[in-house]
Amino acid sequence: MNRIAAISVAVLAGLSATGTAYAQSTSEEGQWYLGPRLGSFGTDSDRVAIDNNQLRTFKGGFDSAFAGLEAGFQFTPEWGYRVYYDYLRGDLHNADSATGRVFGVDVLYNFTDNVYGSLGINNTELGDVSNRFLRAGAGYREQLNSNWQLFVEGAVQQNDGDLTEFMVMTGLRYYFGQSAAPAPAPTPAPEAAPVDSDGDGVMDANDRCPNTQPAYKVDSYGCVMYRNETVTHELRINFAFDSAVIPTGEKAEIQDTAEFLKEFPQLDIRIEGHTDSVGTVEYNQGLSERRAKSVGESLISDFGIEQERVSTIGFSENRPLVPNNSAENRAKNRRIEAQMSVTKEVPIKEDN
Repeated sequence: MNRIAAISVAVLAGLSATGTAYAQSTSEEGQWYLGPRLGSFGTDSDRVAIDNNQLRTFKGGFDSAFAGLEAGFQFTPEWGYRVYYDYLRGDLHNADSATGRVFGVDVLYNFTDNVYGSLGINNTELGDVSNRFLRAGAGYREQLNSNWQLFVEGAVQQNDGDLTEFMVMTGLRYYFGQSAAPAPAPTPAPEAAPVDSDGDGVMDANDRCPNTQPAYKVDSYGCVMYRNETVTHELRINFAFDSAVIPTGEKAEIQDTAEFLKEFPQLDIRIEGHTDSVGTVEYNQGLSERRAKSVGESLISDFGIEQERVSTIGFSENRPLVPNNSAENRAKNRRIEAQMSVTKEVPIKEDN
């Protein structure tokens, strides 16, 4: 029992050293508790079990699971005790499993409201082999309400035959009896004067949109108000007689259209080509299509607009902008045109 004695002395010394560091509330003092627990158990590599009159070894690691009950009593704010019973099932090499049980008693010491230590003895019987152990552990607990408490705990146990085993578990405790009155609430600090940090007329306590710019109107929550605004973009390029070549200087118009399309990626563009009345309708149909296509290809190759967003169509001489009764009017009709509109939200300024 030399190793057991050494562990006992070490744990008791630790409890004594911290004995004055904890002043727990007395809500649990003088109360009984009862609750379920379950966890995982790591057997010693030297532990054996008897299975069909043969000695078997365990698989190692946390190879066993257990579930059980514990009951306890808190007789001072720091000190309490518990008794427990666990049912064990462990995995064996070259066999199914071994079952057993643990019955033990622990002394508990509360270091803080949440952290505690335990020290006790138990009898662990697993696979028809029984051993007596000293077990030391530490746990963390959290009060769920006036009666229920959740805890997690880890422990190590040692017997006089050099078996060292580990366990981790979690469980619930139900405390019987009436809880003590809660400690008085601290005196609240005086309320600070309301503050409007961004100057939008809504106090910070109610402001869901801090740091708004003062130039814009805000709602009762301090968020900028918006209105719908329709934005329209038109593209029109005129061509030389009998030509589908984009005139010098018109690339800027195409670039503006590309930037509009990039700003509103939900939009597509349809480019319509037109001619004057000189020539046959059939010839002018092909010319109007080439004009529309040349502008569409420029949007795609020169300015990076996706091909699937661009479509073209030709209308020959059938949709004149003005009557084809003069050279000046016929020049106006040799054109491509496109129009796009989109509705967007814009912030409302204070002066609107």
